[in-house]
Amino acid sequence: MRWLLFWVIVLPVLGEFRTMAVRFEGIGCASCVESLPGRMKRMRGVETAEVDAGQGVLKLTLGENNRVKVEQVRDAIEQDGTKAKSAVVEVRGQIEKEDGRWVLRVGPGAVYELRGERLAAGRAVVSGEAMQLRPGEGMIVIEARQVRAE
Repeated sequence: MRWLLFWVIVLPVLGEFRTMAVRFEGIGCASCVESLPGRMKRMRGVETAEVDAGQGVLKLTLGENNRVKVEQVRDAIEQDGTKAKSAVVEVRGQIEKEDGRWVLRVGPGAVYELRGERLAAGRAVVSGEAMQLRPGEGMIVIEARQVRAE
């Protein structure tokens, strides 16, 4: 019974990334560029993956109820020495005030600091940019450009 209560409470909090456009630099070879979309598509929940090597951008479209986190994508990009710099994202989750700052809860263990104007607690779809995918301290910060309540 406790597990049922746990899932009734936790499931409404879960969200997901819907799209990501990750800017990268330092890709070492043509085969690394060619293999990147395939590596991304092996992640459960990735529907499409396209690389624009000239612009240094990896674009992902993610399926509903996926569990892909921006950290997973960052780590997969960096496997061959490429540096993931920033990401423009659309993400659905729960906005909450925590320790005097706004956070976006996307799923278990996926919490991001959220900055922007007119933020309010509740379920929302956030479009914004994470400028540092490896912050020196704390969590990844998403600068919200648009927030749509659900």
